[in-house]
Amino acid sequence: MPRGNLINDRGIKRLREDHEILRKRITHLENKLTGAVGAGVRRTAEFAKVTTQIGQRVTTTLGSGKADLYAIDNSDGTFAKIDDSEVDVYNSSLVPVPVGSYIRISRNFRSGLWMVEEMQTAVAKAGASGVTARSGTTVGTGIVSIYYIDGSTFTDTGEDVSVLNMSATAVANNAYITIKRCSLSEAWIVDAEDCG
Repeated sequence: MPRGNLINDRGIKRLREDHEILRKRITHLENKLTGAVGAGVRRTAEFAKVTTQIGQRVTTTLGSGKADLYAIDNSDGTFAKIDDSEVDVYNSSLVPVPVGSYIRISRNFRSGLWMVEEMQTAVAKAGASGVTARSGTTVGTGIVSIYYIDGSTFTDTGEDVSVLNMSATAVANNAYITIKRCSLSEAWIVDAEDCG
């Protein structure tokens, strides 16, 4: 009588099916690799100039816009447009990216989408109610409009964001401020206020 484990007909059939699945997966991966080598390396990071405002994320929906790809000229350190193609760019930040901004974008590994790198600071204008002051350990709150500087002019992006205020002094209504991202959360915090 033979020793060891015996495989019945059903087990052999299952092994053959598994082998065929693995063979197809390997063939698929080999074809993908060959195609990638033939087409050149897929770029994972680029510099870009925003051509259509890249909106802010709203809850779980990414903001989106368009940008032209640019390269850095090694000879003089200037940006030069790569070609005439525009790319779709997505934004997971709560702050929009205005037209004309030069930004760094990178590909999301899973989706292949071009993503804006997380914004860490922004220019804003307090709303008609300003931003309340901190009281003890309770931070102040308010809604601000996100602005950008076009030449020497503050320009409204049309997007608003909630901010927190650590200061015991309230931010005046319609005051221009800077806000920054808290590294431990997605919260935006008032950084500096025009006190004039």
